[in-house]
Amino acid sequence: MGKYGRRRLRIFGSAVAFGLTAVLLIATPAQADTSQVSASALQIGLVGGGVASSGTFTASNTDGGSEVTSGNNAPALTVLGSQNVITAGVLGQYGTAEYLGVSHGCAGVLGAGGTFQFGPGGDCTVTPGAEVTFTLGTSGLASINLRADAIYATCTATSTPTATGDATLTNARITSTTLGVETTLLDLSLDTSPNTGLTVPGLLSIVVNSQTSSGPGQIDVAALRIEALSGTLASLVIGNVICGPNAIAPPIPVIPVAGAPLAAGVLAAAGLGWYLVRRRRNAAAQAA
Repeated sequence: MGKYGRRRLRIFGSAVAFGLTAVLLIATPAQADTSQVSASALQIGLVGGGVASSGTFTASNTDGGSEVTSGNNAPALTVLGSQNVITAGVLGQYGTAEYLGVSHGCAGVLGAGGTFQFGPGGDCTVTPGAEVTFTLGTSGLASINLRADAIYATCTATSTPTATGDATLTNARITSTTLGVETTLLDLSLDTSPNTGLTVPGLLSIVVNSQTSSGPGQIDVAALRIEALSGTLASLVIGNVICGPNAIAPPIPVIPVAGAPLAAGVLAAAGLGWYLVRRRRNAAAQAA
């Protein structure tokens, strides 16, 4: 092979290499972390199967940029319908799903005049209001109530994956009132360790700071779960937030796999065309 033949081969090889490199660069996968959260302030289960619910606020981010939300994050008590468990208070259910695969949630119930402030970074700041009262039922002549200034839960999950949660019960207690005299049966603020179980014998089964997980990067937190053993109230769930599971999304090629051969062909043809033009120009220069 002569000098000009070797030169032409080098030029052709360069053209092919250019085409293949361009395909690889264009097909480089893009990654986007996913995140999700749901929050519900209050769920009341009644004997007979009836349910009074504040609804659920959800947020998700599946494309690494745009957060999608649904639901009301500050529902009025009227969404609970005709029930007599709670008649005054503030409901809050907030969440954010960030593009970096991080989600935050905050939900619960405050007394009238209380406020939730949920920042863009997932910070949940609560200002308790007046005392809120939940009517749990009766025992003989006694009225059994749950009273508190604030009851709420928070959670955070990442695509690492990690997940954490916590609950706050401010001045929360179970009381019994007979002929106007109130007695505290249980102080729920004393121990808010995860999954703290308590009972009022014959009346209530309680879990403070209920936490469960379906796997890494996911956590389900409820500030307070109560099951009534008698009366018209069947169950009460206050401040339920679920963060995750969040994860790194599968690679998404800019050029789909099905289209890669066509793209490679187009770029290779362009490279070949460039080679032929160069060869024609070289031949013309040699003939001059």
